Amino acid sequence: MEIKRLILEPLDNNCYIINIEDEAIIIDPSGEENKIEEYIKEKKLKLTAIFITHYHFDHIGALDYFLEKYNVKVYDFKTIGKFKEGLFKFKVIPTKGHSKDSVSFYFEETNDMFVGDFVFAGSIGRMDLSGGDEEEMVYSINTLKTYNKETKLYPGHGDTTTLEKELKENPYL
Repeated sequence: MEIKRLILEPLDNNCYIINIEDEAIIIDPSGEENKIEEYIKEKKLKLTAIFITHYHFDHIGALDYFLEKYNVKVYDFKTIGKFKEGLFKFKVIPTKGHSKDSVSFYFEETNDMFVGDFVFAGSIGRMDLSGGDEEEMVYSINTLKTYNKETKLYPGHGDTTTLEKELKENPYL
C-alpha cells in the first residue's frame, strides 16, 4: 500500500491518497482539488472511495468536487465496522471527542491508522469546538490504546507518528 500525503489549504491539512496497484482512496479531501487530481492522473489511479475522518470545513473542501466527478462511495461516521472496498480491507472506528462525527480508519494488514484531528504527534484534537466532548475523547483514547503499538498514526495536521511513541511521549495518552 502506497501512502501519499498532500499538505493542502485551507489550514495546512493532511490529505492522504492511498493506493494498492491502481486503486486509490482519498482521505480528507480538504481543498485544492487540482493538486489531488494532478496526483491521481500522474499515477494513473482509479478512485474507488473517499474517507472522511470528520466533517469540519477544513477536511471536506473538495469533497463535493470529487463526488460529482467520480460518484464514489463515502466512508465516514455512518459506516462503522469492517469493510472491503476493492483491494482495500479496513475498519472504521468511532473516535469521538474532537467532534461527534470523528472516526479513524485502520488498515490492520499494514498497521496504518488515519486519525484525522483525534490525535496528533504530541497532542490531541481540540474539544472546545462544537461537538467536542472530553468524556468521549477519554473513551476514544482508551480504545486507541488497545491497538498494536507499532501502528502508524496519520493525523489531519502535522507529522506522522506511531502509537508506541505517543504512548511514551504524548501527555494526553
